[in-house]
Amino acid sequence: MRRQDTPAHELPSFARYLHKVFDFRATAASLTDSRCEPEIPPASVFLAAFHGFAFRLPSFEQLEAELTQPALQQWVGAERAFRDDVLRYSLSGFHLEALERMLVQVNRTLKRNKALDQGRVQGRIVAAVDGIEVLSSYSRCCDSCLQRRVFVRQAGVKVEQLQYYHRAVGCQIVSSPCKPFLALEWLQPGEGEDTAALRLLEKLPELYGSRFFDVLLLDALYAQAPVLKLAQRKGWDLVVSLKQNQRDLYQSAVRLFARRPADFSGTEQHDGKSYRFQLWDSEGFPFSADHPQPVRVVRSEEKLTQNHYRRGQLQPETTEHEWLWITTLESQAFPPMLVRRLGHARWKLENNGWNDLTQNWAFKHGFLHACRHRPSTHSQESERKPVANRGLAAVSLILLLAFTLCSAFIHCHSKIFRRYPTSTLEVARQLRFSLSKLPPHIRGPDAPPASPHPA
Repeated sequence: MRRQDTPAHELPSFARYLHKVFDFRATAASLTDSRCEPEIPPASVFLAAFHGFAFRLPSFEQLEAELTQPALQQWVGAERAFRDDVLRYSLSGFHLEALERMLVQVNRTLKRNKALDQGRVQGRIVAAVDGIEVLSSYSRCCDSCLQRRVFVRQAGVKVEQLQYYHRAVGCQIVSSPCKPFLALEWLQPGEGEDTAALRLLEKLPELYGSRFFDVLLLDALYAQAPVLKLAQRKGWDLVVSLKQNQRDLYQSAVRLFARRPADFSGTEQHDGKSYRFQLWDSEGFPFSADHPQPVRVVRSEEKLTQNHYRRGQLQPETTEHEWLWITTLESQAFPPMLVRRLGHARWKLENNGWNDLTQNWAFKHGFLHACRHRPSTHSQESERKPVANRGLAAVSLILLLAFTLCSAFIHCHSKIFRRYPTSTLEVARQLRFSLSKLPPHIRGPDAPPASPHPA
């Protein structure tokens, strides 16, 4: 079949799926912001931003250009085109609680519909937690900015400058083809990533229940006693990278494994790479002197062979790697080969999560950071002052909603994607192109009739 004869995804199909499965527009109608009697309702602002991300538009300026189309105006429930300053003014004062509830409702629906069952490991759902730096600047800052001093080169001379940045910790399901984000937690001034991660992990059971997922994958930064205690209390199993930050445990495991041959060995090939590995597995290591909970340690020595171009010729190159993981998984159900696979599965959060959001969803664009164009409210002294800037957090939540729902539509609903595999970027292009084929007077099939709003 020729490319032009291949069926394409259309926006009405996407909208019907969102309405039928997630009651999307009814939930969007309950969203609010800090404006008083706005002409453009918060639901229209949200739908415009959501569809902008679903179309993979990189900025609000480009979304403003798209909103000149009458079809898109009808689709988001707006009576006229509106500029990006309306988006900024509304989203800077958006109420985050409703957006968080919407994300939780979407993820609960996905699990209830068994969308997360495919890819279970030994019948268990696997999640990962990791952090990312969202933006940095030497000039623009807000009240929530973190600060650090960095050296930059100016005119050939290293100069120390104060840098402002934002960092967040996220939790993502990594075992299923549809990889939804469960929640996002922002680092506050004066705290580290581990503190924000603990706050996120404490919040997840309140949002989803303690058994929404079963296994949690973590970086070596989170190899701490409070994390182990929290996971034991919530009923989660852990697979945590082990490095020199837990020096006593690391050295004890390395010394023990050096005295005996490997317990398992094997080879593996995928994505054009060849792995040869040897595995050691032992239980009963005390985690630390302050927290002597016995843990299991798995060590992997790996030789990775992959092809690289050298002087115009493709040549195989081999590199050696060593990995250690702490885990609370039982050895009978999870042999060391499976623990190794889970330990490497944490990279899916970086590759299919943060990296995808950064490269293809403009996550690091810095939407509304330090935005001064925001609604005002009366203080206790009866003075009008701008509301706290919630724009960056609001846009990030809308972006995660678009990421999750587009992934669910592609992997759980689209027959076209299953029959004619293509990239998710191509699906976004098809959805955007289908908008231009809609008659301008046709509203979304799941949208209620437009009602007049006060000017």
